Amino acid sequence: MISIVFIILIGVVGYFLTDKVKKTNYLLYGVFTFLGILSIIFRDVPVSTPINEGFLGFSFFYVVMITGVFNRESEVFKRLYSVRCVFSIIGFIILTPHAIFYFVDKFVNNGLFDIVGLLAYLVMVPLFVTSFQEVDKPEVMFKWKKLQRFAYLAYLMIFIHLVLVSKMPNIVIYIVLFVPYILYKPYHFFKHEKPYFIAMKKKLDQKSNNGDE
Repeated sequence: MISIVFIILIGVVGYFLTDKVKKTNYLLYGVFTFLGILSIIFRDVPVSTPINEGFLGFSFFYVVMITGVFNRESEVFKRLYSVRCVFSIIGFIILTPHAIFYFVDKFVNNGLFDIVGLLAYLVMVPLFVTSFQEVDKPEVMFKWKKLQRFAYLAYLMIFIHLVLVSKMPNIVIYIVLFVPYILYKPYHFFKHEKPYFIAMKKKLDQKSNNGDE
């Protein structure tokens, strides 16, 4: 249930404080990096549990994930999409302590490990790095978007990981959160996203050809 609370709070902040989030993005990265370090140092302090257990990091990624299925013309999409990159970077930063402790506790100490969770984190590493890249040019944006599509694979592995390591009723909550997205996203991609980028690519090619002439 704690993840749902964080998802709502993050979504509200992204919607109502869009400009502030974008303007203070590097400050936010620093703050959440500091919080991540504190959660590692003070692991046994209860207040660090949402970070070390991955609830906060997951919540940021869920908001990033679900934004992609909103109507492009809606105000919700426009506002959340504009902070999507910031939230994904914060999500990776604040999820790192969880990844560290999960690896140490489950693999190093016990010799048992959910490899799906590790793979999900590793897939997110190049996505995290390239999220800092400027995508103001259309040519760069198309290459960036192709790489960022690996996020779908990360989302799927996060879902599998959560189902494998969670208990009831959390399993039901994660199924409710993910399954509708997993079922609807392919339709949304081929119906809305792919035609949108094909049209943009045609405009870019036409502009390039006109320039050559």
